[in-house]
Amino acid sequence: MADVVSDMFARIKNGISRRKETIEVQHSLLSQEVARILNEEGFILKHEVLTRGKKKIMRLGLKYVFDRFGKPVRGVITGIKRVSKPSRRVYLGFRELPRVRSGFGCVILTTPQGVMSDQSARKMKVGGEILGYVW
Repeated sequence: MADVVSDMFARIKNGISRRKETIEVQHSLLSQEVARILNEEGFILKHEVLTRGKKKIMRLGLKYVFDRFGKPVRGVITGIKRVSKPSRRVYLGFRELPRVRSGFGCVILTTPQGVMSDQSARKMKVGGEILGYVW
């Protein structure tokens, strides 16, 4: 698989549309850091690394909004979009970072200081490659 982050975003989108409690994605250090950011920003419940034979996978617990009867109405993640792809990289400085859904969303970017959200990048005054948007 060439692009682990795109596959991760597609699995999250499909898992939420099917109201899955957990999904499994291929483990890499980049996907683990993206999951950490999603967990810190409150978009997923948890993430854990599991070993199956010689392969490592990562299990993500998806988060939902429930109605008064306890049924899931919609996912906390209503949209997720990959921006920078292997065929087209997108780099922005910290002043050019967009605000997703007027600040209710999150930009995930990779910087020289590591993978971080747009709020952290603005605070540290560092730009980098935009991995994707989550709202």
